[in-house]
Amino acid sequence: MNLEYITCSDMREYNEIDDIIDLGKRYPMAEFAIQAHPSKFSAYMPRYVWFDTLAHASRVNDINLAMHVNAEWRTEICRGNIPYEIKRMWDMRRDNGKHVIGRVQVNINGGKDSFRFYANKVSDIIRAYPDIEFIFQYTTRQRNRLKRLDKMSVPFSMLFDASGGRGISPDTWRAPVMPNHKMGYSGGLSPENVADNLDKINMVLPVGYNTWIDAEGKLKDPDTKQFDTLRAEQYIQNAIRRIVKNK
Repeated sequence: MNLEYITCSDMREYNEIDDIIDLGKRYPMAEFAIQAHPSKFSAYMPRYVWFDTLAHASRVNDINLAMHVNAEWRTEICRGNIPYEIKRMWDMRRDNGKHVIGRVQVNINGGKDSFRFYANKVSDIIRAYPDIEFIFQYTTRQRNRLKRLDKMSVPFSMLFDASGGRGISPDTWRAPVMPNHKMGYSGGLSPENVADNLDKINMVLPVGYNTWIDAEGKLKDPDTKQFDTLRAEQYIQNAIRRIVKNK
């Protein structure tokens, strides 16, 4: 297993920007993902202003930032439309020319609304941003959509969330399902169990397979329910230690 990213999801405006930058600089494998949807991330809202500040700071601080797109904005992207607020972030570049947002996850699984998935229009968006890695959730329910996207001959990656957002780790993890598209793993990962789960994930992967892991709910403080940078650091450290041990 080649672990490319250790993703920490759902930091918000109550977190200190300097703390996120410090973690990212000390742990180059760490990635920090903002949850983007119009009810909390529209222009001038606190979360948008906070992340905009972090994104601008990252133009000169080489840390890994990602965006997870949800709800109505997810639906718009699946129709081939990019809302202004997130397009502005995708277009932002570092001083070295690289995109500030290196990866975008479009959460096509979940949510209350039904929506159409236009593979040809989604593929046009992917082609318009060749330096951004696009990620889509893989489930049995979403399989046919992703097969249609695969036929468009565009690069994309998939996230296998074993718990469907419930924060539960499985006894076993699923092997990659599409040979041309990288798969990452999420589901109940925490500082306490990430090492054991990396062992289990490694068992279903080909030797040297490039992948990543993503944690969210169990990085939050149990009392405040807010993203906790100390728990995030423990999760990152424990993942790195296990990868180093298995090399």
